[in-house]
Amino acid sequence: MITLSQIRAARALLGWTQENLAQAAGLSLPSINNLERGLYSPRSETLGAIKSALEQGGIEFIERNGLRLREDEHAVVSFTGPHFIRDLDQDILSVLQGPDDEILGLFNDDRKWMDYAGLTNPVYVEAREKRGWRERFLIADTADFITSPAEAYRVLPAATFGQMTYEIYGNRLALIEWEALRVTVVRNPTIADAFRRQFETLWDKAKPLSEKKLAKIERWRLGRDSSGA
Repeated sequence: MITLSQIRAARALLGWTQENLAQAAGLSLPSINNLERGLYSPRSETLGAIKSALEQGGIEFIERNGLRLREDEHAVVSFTGPHFIRDLDQDILSVLQGPDDEILGLFNDDRKWMDYAGLTNPVYVEAREKRGWRERFLIADTADFITSPAEAYRVLPAATFGQMTYEIYGNRLALIEWEALRVTVVRNPTIADAFRRQFETLWDKAKPLSEKKLAKIERWRLGRDSSGA
């Protein structure tokens, strides 16, 4: 049976909050919180549910109380509810560690990040500045707001975009449904690479933000909401 240290380590490796684990295992948040604090001895059925949820999330438990992420297998994790972008940011931060890493994104309205993640975006930005990973984002030519440095963006005709937003980082593809308050993260290198190739094709066709566009667009700044260019 798995140990409490394995549970904490597996949750950290997946970038899961205690709430994420509780939802995945079909348990209450207080139950997970009290368990990790060592306040009670869990039943075997509880540990079994947690182990199954973590394995479903992409964890492989190995001998001598070890564990690892199954990078070569398919796993799907959903973040839902009012904190869905906060949970996504935690997953992104668990993957992007340094200047050799990169995140790609395609979305028609960058302002939605502030609508749904205004309080947590500084955590992402501060981590990006410290670790130095790269960003490249494709946005619609009708966009009037950006949250990252201008050089990270290229634009495409608005007709190119549907309602779906997606991001690619590491071996992961995150599909974001704003109105549903849901992110579906697919952890599969083949799928991530397929979308990465699609992104590269679109990136080659896209254009950098023009000086005229930059003169009108709003930019989010760390420490304040936004300002004109």
